[in-house]
Amino acid sequence: MNVGQVIELAQEWVETEGSHTPGFCGAHLMGALNYLPRDAPFPAYKDVDLNLVVEGASGDEPHEIFYKGLILEHGILDVERYHSPETVLSDPALAANLAVDSILADPRGMLAPLQSTVARQYAQRRWVQARCASAKNDVLLGLGGLAHAASPDQARLILWLYVTMGLTGVVALADLKPPTHRRSLIQMKALLEQHGREDLQEAMLELLGFAHLRPPQVEVHLHHMAEAFDRAVQVTRTPVPGSFKLRPHVRPYLVDGAQEMIDEGYPREAMLWIWFGMGIANGAIQADAPEDEKPHFQAMAGQLYADMGWSTLQDVASHLPQARELADELFRVADAIVASHPGIVD
Repeated sequence: MNVGQVIELAQEWVETEGSHTPGFCGAHLMGALNYLPRDAPFPAYKDVDLNLVVEGASGDEPHEIFYKGLILEHGILDVERYHSPETVLSDPALAANLAVDSILADPRGMLAPLQSTVARQYAQRRWVQARCASAKNDVLLGLGGLAHAASPDQARLILWLYVTMGLTGVVALADLKPPTHRRSLIQMKALLEQHGREDLQEAMLELLGFAHLRPPQVEVHLHHMAEAFDRAVQVTRTPVPGSFKLRPHVRPYLVDGAQEMIDEGYPREAMLWIWFGMGIANGAIQADAPEDEKPHFQAMAGQLYADMGWSTLQDVASHLPQARELADELFRVADAIVASHPGIVD
């Protein structure tokens, strides 16, 4: 399939199923799909992200479904997130997706005028700075959380959600790029190289514990993640962070998506995705698998964390000065990009 066909199928799903969500107000695409040419090929292992805009949404985790060959992930966001253009323009998760033609359904005529205004004002300096400030705040919250984490598992979740996504995101936002998850380290590498700060990419990989890993080690961790994912899909019952992804059709998204990055020459950057998948899968296994199986998978996860250098709370504490120093430097780089970017207007 190509991008145009994928968008047509996503729109079809919204019309036939998503629009029946109680309080439905509209839907729009999210993610890199919004920025691809309609005739570009769309590999089957990639997912399609979209938001359903709903009155009174509860803020649950996203939902993963398989629809006519598409891995489709949809969030359900409260209509208040779309209250005004100003609300969206300052939102680092939404603004880039409503700055382009992403609307799939708009039965109340709410999204179209919102999208038009966001597109016009997206590159204004005040909104770029507002989005960067939000990403920086996530990083600072994450650093505070790391300092007070009650367990290594909690610390690693904070490191992924707030510190890593915030640091990669702030560089992308400063450069008027939509932040991404799976390829976030690759995106940051390209942007830092453009601005002559390749050293900070290495610093980021050092912080995460990926800098020293060689391709054969990464391949082993990918194999372990795939094994854990397959077993987690079979046993999962108890909700754990990210367990909405534990569906058979999501396997290519996690496993093939990581392999793609390795094959492109980015094994260290792929470790972020492998770590993400292993964390979800092992969490479900430790919650729901038979007791005699748990040590095997915990050992695989433990080896990954040991290779990263994030096994204990003492490891977490030892990384904090490095994390704070890197955050300060990346914040300065983001500010410099905003100050000099030719596409940003006052």
